[in-house]
Amino acid sequence: MTDSGSPAFGFFAQADAYSTAGKIMGRQAAGEGFLRGMGRTWRDGRFEVATMDAFKRQPLVDALASAGFQGQIRWSSAPDFVGARAVGAMYFPAPLNTDLARYRNRLSPAAFSLFGVTHTLSTDRALDAISTLAMSPFKPWDALICTSKAAYRLVDTLLTEVREEWRVTAGVQRFDKIQLPVIPLGVNCDQFAPSETLRAQARAALGLADDEVAVLFAGRLSFHAKANPAALYSALQAVAGDAKLVSIEAGVFPNDHVRASFAAAQAALAPDVRFITIDGEDRDAYAAAWRAADIFTSLSDNIQETFGLTPVEAMAAGLPVLATDWNGYRDNVRHGQDGLLIPTLMAPPGAGEDLGLAVTLGTMSYDRLIGGVSLAVTVDARALEAGLRAMATDPALRARMGASGRQHALRAFDWPMVLRRYDELAGELAMIRRTGVSQPAQPWIQRSDPFARFDGFATRNMGEQDLVSLRPDAQARFAVLVRLGIANYAFHDVTLPRDLIAKLLQTLAHGKEPLTVKALLAKVGGMIPAHLRALSWLAKFDLVEISPQ
Repeated sequence: MTDSGSPAFGFFAQADAYSTAGKIMGRQAAGEGFLRGMGRTWRDGRFEVATMDAFKRQPLVDALASAGFQGQIRWSSAPDFVGARAVGAMYFPAPLNTDLARYRNRLSPAAFSLFGVTHTLSTDRALDAISTLAMSPFKPWDALICTSKAAYRLVDTLLTEVREEWRVTAGVQRFDKIQLPVIPLGVNCDQFAPSETLRAQARAALGLADDEVAVLFAGRLSFHAKANPAALYSALQAVAGDAKLVSIEAGVFPNDHVRASFAAAQAALAPDVRFITIDGEDRDAYAAAWRAADIFTSLSDNIQETFGLTPVEAMAAGLPVLATDWNGYRDNVRHGQDGLLIPTLMAPPGAGEDLGLAVTLGTMSYDRLIGGVSLAVTVDARALEAGLRAMATDPALRARMGASGRQHALRAFDWPMVLRRYDELAGELAMIRRTGVSQPAQPWIQRSDPFARFDGFATRNMGEQDLVSLRPDAQARFAVLVRLGIANYAFHDVTLPRDLIAKLLQTLAHGKEPLTVKALLAKVGGMIPAHLRALSWLAKFDLVEISPQ
């Protein structure tokens, strides 16, 4: 944490990263929570926020304000990223972006650190993005936050294999390895604080009797992309004779076919269990489902799940958690303390090489890939039934685990606690970055100056000693041309300012003799790219003539 009361890092404001409006996914939920956490943690601080795309600023400002933020926001963007260089480290809400690193390096490799975060790691796009971190343009003072030990294992193994491929195929011996800290995602625990009054209201609204035990699943309702409900439904049916169970499923179905598939499975596998479905896009109803619940369950069997935000939210809400022993879940839920983890069994390595290739070759969809892999993951039915029975029939056990989980969430997962770890990471990266301050700026070869890359296309290039002469009636013709789309379409306050073009005309009009390119541009600020382009614009539309001496 910085002494100034502001974070030691800024963040990139990327579209579709900080709001669940229109898209309820784990990445967006985490981003929305991140913003609220920033506002809670540094209420009076100053945030350095950089934009790379057509980002609408006001929703971000409003989200911070809703969390109590009363500080300042300094916005910056390409090409200089002033704020990034000022603060020294920038957070990116996804795995690190190669373009950002190359842009940074052309300023100075040690201008600032970049750090990103893992989310879903099962897509080709995600795996390719991780693979790029093995090589240039990334530096040892950059980092990828792995949100679970399972994510770290996957990332570290993949990077090791990619580096080995480069050693074997190209003889590469030196690699700049980025940092891979393991830091969980956070939740804003204040939003999940238990309330007996709100609980009673929610249960009444859902028609739950005092002796009914509500088992909540919240999240995407997708049997192929989140969690196959077969194991849970069978366990609910098996325990229904020992406790009066009600299953609440709160979330969004991807389509009507999936909705119908859930309903058919409920009727076939759990005919004696009452089911309540809550629309996850109805925020009030979704919140009520959480308040009404007695047990939270998430039996994920899907490789799309890397961290598992909802079990942490459940702990923050004071609910005991019944979850699979699956990647990040096992890091977050302490078995026997905050809930119970149900063992899982997965097919061995070698059982799916053809599946990954099929997606790449286009003979299988990504949805079928993840669904196919999930069908080779088994949830221990006996352990699940025993765990559900223990929770459903023992209110004291539920209360003890719920209270333990709530305290664990406050200490380990509340966003201010997690953001302090981000802040500490920024400080650690700054120490590493000092070792690279002597590195020269590195050109972005693939995005070099087009006038250099395409040098030789034209008969000749403009030279600084070329003479510039004003054409007859140039100023009158300029007034006509600036109104024509064929001439004004590229005017821009920074890259091609209209006022600069007019100033060049006026400078030539006030002189008696032609000026060299160098002398003319010196009068408006020198031979910088925008000035050279402005002069070229005048020549293109025959307002000036440029000729060699």
